[in-house]
Amino acid sequence: IIYPDFLIPWNNLSSLGSISTTLFMFMFMFTTIEMKLSKRKLIHIIKSNNMEWKMNQPINNHSMKENNFMFNK
Repeated sequence: IIYPDFLIPWNNLSSLGSISTTLFMFMFMFTTIEMKLSKRKLIHIIKSNNMEWKMNQPINNHSMKENNFMFNK
């Protein structure tokens, strides 16, 4: 495709964005596969005491009548 001279910088910018997106996709796939194959332990485990996170849905009455839990490390 032949572009006019004033559109060449935009074409170059678009090409750079496409190349960087492809590169980051490969990096993400590599790190995901490496993580699965190495079977490393998690560094930080999130322990939430919020009822909405435990039930995967909002609670019915949205009041402050939630049970409070305390986690010991």
